[in-house]
Amino acid sequence: MGITIQDIYENDPRPTFLVDCQTESPTISHVNPALLAIPHIAQSLHAHDALRDWWDPESRIAAHHKTEFLHGWCRWTKFRIDHRWLVVTIVEQLIPTDDHQEDLQEPMKPKSSRIASPLLESRPDTIFTVKIQSPDLREHVERIRKVNWSRTSLGPISSWSYELHVLVSTLMLETRPAALFLGPEHTTLYNLAYGAVTGSRHPAILGQSIIDAWPELADPISATMARTEKTYFAASPEEEYHLMVERHGFVEEAFFMLSLVPLVGNVRGMYSMVTEVTKQRLLERRVDALLNVSQSISKARKIKDFWARIAQAIEPYEYDFPVAVLYSQCELLDPQDSNGALRGPLDRCTLEWTIGYRPDHPDMPQYLDLDSDFGLARAMTDSAKGGPALLFKEDDGVLPASLYKDLEKRAFGDPLRAFLVVPIWTYDDTIMGYLLVGLNTRQPYDDKYEDWIKSFSNLLGASAISVALHEEEIRNHSWQEEQAARDREALNAEVATLTKEAGDVAEKLRNFHDIADQVGLGYFEISIDGMMVDANETYFTQTGQRRDYGDGSPFAYKECVYEGDLEMVEKKWEILISGEPTTFEIRWKKAANKVHENGRVSDDFLWTLAACVPIKSPDGTVTGVFGCNTDITAQKEATQALLLRSEAERRLASFTELAPVGLFHLNPDLSMKYCNDQWFRITNHPKIPMDQVEWRSVVYEDQLEHCYREIEATRQRQGAHTFTCHLKKHWKGPDDISTPTWILVAATAYTDDSIMGTMTDISQLKWAEAIQKSRVEEALESKRQQENFIDMTSHEMRNPLSAMVQCADSISTSLSEINVLTRGPVLAEQPVLKTQLNDLTSTSLDAVDTIQACATHQKRIVDDILTLSKLDSKLLVISPIVLQPSMLLNDTYKMFKEEANKARIDLQVKCDASIEDLQIDWAILDPSRVLQVLINLLTNAIKFTQDQDERRVEVIMGASLDIEMMSDIEYLPQEAMRRDFLLGPEWDGAGEVFYLSFTVRDTGCGLSPEHKAKLFHRFSQATPKTHVQYGGSGLGLFISRELTEMQGGTIGVSSSQNVGSTFCFCVKSRRAKPPPSLTLSHPPLNSGSSSTLTPNPPHTHNPNESDAAETAPRGEENDSASKSAEPPPIYHILIVEDNLINQRVLSASLRKLGHTIHVANHGVEALEHLSRTVFSLSPPPQPLPLTAILMDMEMPIMDGLTATRRIREMEDKGELRGHIPIIAVSANARREQVEEARLAGVDGVVCKPCRVGEVLGMVGRVALLGVGDKGGEL
Repeated sequence: MGITIQDIYENDPRPTFLVDCQTESPTISHVNPALLAIPHIAQSLHAHDALRDWWDPESRIAAHHKTEFLHGWCRWTKFRIDHRWLVVTIVEQLIPTDDHQEDLQEPMKPKSSRIASPLLESRPDTIFTVKIQSPDLREHVERIRKVNWSRTSLGPISSWSYELHVLVSTLMLETRPAALFLGPEHTTLYNLAYGAVTGSRHPAILGQSIIDAWPELADPISATMARTEKTYFAASPEEEYHLMVERHGFVEEAFFMLSLVPLVGNVRGMYSMVTEVTKQRLLERRVDALLNVSQSISKARKIKDFWARIAQAIEPYEYDFPVAVLYSQCELLDPQDSNGALRGPLDRCTLEWTIGYRPDHPDMPQYLDLDSDFGLARAMTDSAKGGPALLFKEDDGVLPASLYKDLEKRAFGDPLRAFLVVPIWTYDDTIMGYLLVGLNTRQPYDDKYEDWIKSFSNLLGASAISVALHEEEIRNHSWQEEQAARDREALNAEVATLTKEAGDVAEKLRNFHDIADQVGLGYFEISIDGMMVDANETYFTQTGQRRDYGDGSPFAYKECVYEGDLEMVEKKWEILISGEPTTFEIRWKKAANKVHENGRVSDDFLWTLAACVPIKSPDGTVTGVFGCNTDITAQKEATQALLLRSEAERRLASFTELAPVGLFHLNPDLSMKYCNDQWFRITNHPKIPMDQVEWRSVVYEDQLEHCYREIEATRQRQGAHTFTCHLKKHWKGPDDISTPTWILVAATAYTDDSIMGTMTDISQLKWAEAIQKSRVEEALESKRQQENFIDMTSHEMRNPLSAMVQCADSISTSLSEINVLTRGPVLAEQPVLKTQLNDLTSTSLDAVDTIQACATHQKRIVDDILTLSKLDSKLLVISPIVLQPSMLLNDTYKMFKEEANKARIDLQVKCDASIEDLQIDWAILDPSRVLQVLINLLTNAIKFTQDQDERRVEVIMGASLDIEMMSDIEYLPQEAMRRDFLLGPEWDGAGEVFYLSFTVRDTGCGLSPEHKAKLFHRFSQATPKTHVQYGGSGLGLFISRELTEMQGGTIGVSSSQNVGSTFCFCVKSRRAKPPPSLTLSHPPLNSGSSSTLTPNPPHTHNPNESDAAETAPRGEENDSASKSAEPPPIYHILIVEDNLINQRVLSASLRKLGHTIHVANHGVEALEHLSRTVFSLSPPPQPLPLTAILMDMEMPIMDGLTATRRIREMEDKGELRGHIPIIAVSANARREQVEEARLAGVDGVVCKPCRVGEVLGMVGRVALLGVGDKGGEL
């Protein structure tokens, strides 16, 4: 017989039960007797969910994985035997059952025989052992269970007495907030409702002493406990506490009623019941604040006092009013009285007082414009749109941030979280002021809070209007009393006046006649037979009737009546003699007719109003007529003028409706007073009555502010003002693109601030302007690209031209040396070879001359294109300086003497006698522009004279005080008005104005009248064959004309075919004093003197002269044998050039002449080379000498301008010794580019293409200038 597992545990003394895990649902299969001996545990095995969740293998709770579990005052453990059986047994009984037999219930009958137990008394369950239905309560009990009670004087829960368990269970089941403070340290234990009271302290304060849990209440509660513990069974009064509880996400102000009842029995401690009375206390405090404010402001009699009393009333309530600011919005009726009554709302508020802010707070201005963008103004404006108050938080960004943080110490000392802007409304929806209130930082803004604010707002509004009306009533009463006093005084004065007048009645009657005359009242009396009985002087003046009426005929007055009124007068006479009075208007003749301003003559008469009554005898018979005439001429004229004005207004009304522009008239408040039909058509506004027209609806919202500013500008200007804006109505242009309608508004303001103006639809004009602007931009961009292309073309053409010219010079020099060799003894014995060499060198020299001529021709074309480009761009300027005009002649002669020599032309340069007569020495003019015209004219003269039998060219300079026209010269009319280039402020102190004239006369082929008419036009030549035979671009004379007119002069020509041509031009100039730093370098040519160049035979070259010409500086004469015999100086030159061809050609040419040459490819290499020269502060042992630097401008890595600036900076800082001469050798030939190079610090400029002689001439010049001097430009 086998032993089962049940048999094994049947006799085990440990309380145990077995679980069969192979059934469909694990169930308790066997309970041993030891466990059945504990009835209350045995009976709870199936009912206790927590215990089952622990041992059930299918359970998913976290406690399932633990090997031990506390239940029924016992510690349980479990373990598995194979895969079927789970053994659950008690390893320790924490409370022996013998100690509490008297508290156990009778044993319940087991449900199954297998778990029947012996007769033992049961033990009742506690809150920790029963199944709790409420999830919240179960969670709270579980928190209590997890507290480490062993660290307190209570000990672990397992050691608690049954009495304490009952007390705790009762506490947990209590629905009202309650707590136990147990033990000597008053350990805290509370129910679920009390946790809601503690806020964020729950559940951390479970098991803590009261000092740790409620440090702010420790002392009063401890004192209360000590007092109540000494008086058991005595009444324990409730006490109120004001606490800060963190709940609902923030620290909240709360009020609690706390009762402490000492525990009776073996458990030591206090039982506390808590009742929250926060709502009641807040209501009491807020109602008290309302009462205090109401009582305070009820004593105010003036509005200023009313504002001040509000501050006094709310200042003590710092919790509900941590900060407060009041702005008033009203105007005093009497500006002289600062305490006067209000008139109404304004757009400007005045700061009355602040609470919680320092007086000089930057964001609390004394005066606040509600139309401004200031945050405080916007908040007030928004709050005025409706409602008793508007809430603003810091996150809104409306109010300045300093209002939330920059506070004085009040209330809780917390930064503000929100503001309420409370408008103070009156009964007629008028706002008298704004109250800004900071919200209680420890109370939520709920419905009750909002209701209190509404009550507060209503109280202030009602009280404010009451105070204002009371103040107004007092002022009215005072005014009425003052007015009554004034009325009595006026009445007394009137009575005194009447009394005096009554005494004067008799005197007035006596003076009636005089008074009638003075007031223009003409009275008369006529008998029944028409005879004048009596009349005053005014009557005769009005009617023109003779005064000797006694000798007159009857009805003599009819002679003075206007013919058109005679019939009417006779009818009125019949009425009078019938006994009826009558009144009528009558016209009287005047001596002369009226002459109007336009010369028209019209009848002139005087209007009177005649009031006549018949004079009757006692029997009723009419005996005569009495009447008065009143002059109503002025009234008649006024009536006529009024009629004319009415007619004019009618015509104006018709005009306004027919006008093509919109007419409008705005009231001072900018409402529409009048607008014509065209205004409705332009704006597309519905045609409605004028008082309903809203002009703002037709303007885009983003344009309204612009319109307001322009209207304000119109009012300030007090005159005509125009501006533009666009409307919502769309306009479709010719390109079918729809755009907002543009209007031009012309408006004027009147003294009453009303605005009248016109509105014109300018959408078509705006569209045209946009099209025009687009086309102008395209044209400007095209012009810019054209100029860039011309600059690039000029630069790229000049570089190879320079190499060509220099190569030609080198070839010419070599051929000259060959000629020297042919004259030597070596070839003297070989005449044939010598002849062949001479022929070869002669042919080569001709070729060199051709190359030079072609290069010079191409250079001039490039220069002409550059000048033309600047003329087209209006960028060509005249830059006058002070110089001697004779220098121009000398430079011109030296420039063309070699060309004239080669062409075997007799070139003569001389001054006219007028130069000496007018004593012209120093003058103000632009030498480069004058020289440019001379070069163009001389080039043409030499070109067209070189093939003639007689070859002579003359250049004559003259002067005159006015423009003198030579009789045989046809001068060109000036095409446009030019600015006077001599009106600059720098020439204010210059001398008198005179005109400098130049005449270029040649013996060339001449021109026919037809060909002469084609001159001076752009790209125009005399004949189509001119370009083929002589070359040229057709620009020279056109440019000459433009330059001459820009300098205030004119140009003309005289020519005869096969005889020659004479070109004459003049420029405006002024006398000047010689510059202080200059001396006379070119003595003026005397009258009639000339410089004549006699041509040499063709192709005859002197080597010595050629070398001297190449090496001599520009402008020096080589006509002295001794001077030409002097050896040329040797220079040490640094060539900085990135074009290797130009670099190689120029360096080879200079080395061939004996000069020492160094080269650099860009500016950086040039700076490195300077460190090895004598100019360096730390040179090598054998420093290199340096005479000058030939600097190209356009280079990679570092260009010439940058390198030049760097060298000058190093000189200024003392990093280099002395002054290094720098010559700019560049293809950038425009004046602006040359000036830029000078500003960078170069001493001279040589423009490509250039010859070696020109370069050496500039080197010699800058080498002689000395430190700091600047050279000229070639």
